[in-house]
Amino acid sequence: METTTLFTGVEHIGIKALDMETAIRFYIEVLGFKFSHRIKPGEVELAFLELGGTVVELVEVVDGRRFEDGVVNHLALRVVDIFKAIEHLKQHQVEVPSSEPMDIGEGRYNFFFRGPSGEKLELYQG
Repeated sequence: METTTLFTGVEHIGIKALDMETAIRFYIEVLGFKFSHRIKPGEVELAFLELGGTVVELVEVVDGRRFEDGVVNHLALRVVDIFKAIEHLKQHQVEVPSSEPMDIGEGRYNFFFRGPSGEKLELYQG
C-alpha cells in the first residue's frame, strides 16, 4: 500500500510558548535540548530544538491566542510527496482546509489539517 511510502516519520511536535526566550532556556538548560534554529515565516516566531532525534518546535503565542489548539499545538508528519499525501487524505474523506500546500521556501512545504478528534496535524516536506 502506498501509505507506507508517503509518511516517513514525525517531523516535529509543536508546543506553544508564552515567552519564547524563557521557553528556549528551559528546553536547553533544564531538559538538555540542543538549539537548532529560529524562523519567523509569518506573524509568529518558531524555534526548533532537538533531543535524541525528536524535534520540538516552540510556537510563539501572539494576540492572546493562548491555547485554542491546546498547549501541544500540532504534530507534524514528514512526507516524501506532499501533493500525493494531500490526495491520500482526500481519498480517505479527511476534510482539508485547502487543496494546495504552503510553500515555506527552499523546496519545503507544509499543509495543516484536522484529525478525527479535531487535533491539528501537519504534513511537512523538506
